Amino acid sequence: MTRRLTHFALGGVLLAAPALAVKPGGTLYIKSKDTKVLDKADAKAKAVTTLQPGAEVVWNGADETNKQFHKVESGKFKGYTLQANLSPSKPAAENLAKDNGAPIDAKAFASSGAATKALSGGALKTASGNPSQEELARALISVEATAKAVDPKDATAFVQKRTQGGGK
Repeated sequence: MTRRLTHFALGGVLLAAPALAVKPGGTLYIKSKDTKVLDKADAKAKAVTTLQPGAEVVWNGADETNKQFHKVESGKFKGYTLQANLSPSKPAAENLAKDNGAPIDAKAFASSGAATKALSGGALKTASGNPSQEELARALISVEATAKAVDPKDATAFVQKRTQGGGK
């Protein structure tokens, strides 16, 4: 059951990935920790390099036969990575702070698992007919909508208060 939910969540993220607003030859950024650049558009392919959040890549479009994989170049390396690993904007240090008050950098945030992306109505369509998956997709969409409604400064103040023993 857990494996099916994981596959569902991954599928939802891939379906919800926004169209990349850049033309072939343009610059995109890696947003996921330990992103593999593969020698072909296949999850089982050999990695030619591994990139970290914020790394610039030249985007050369989606693979013709497997649209979830996109052609990229990073320095001397050319290959393919999942669209979900790419962003038109460079990841920035997060507003949230560590216990010592220092900002959390993009690499640390990505590795924390907190850097998940939103699901869309496409996820609900995929989950249709499976009550547990529909419930999960609706809950994730609800949480994401709530997160958008919260001012980042308010969230930062809340987290700082909690982590500094400021009560409930």
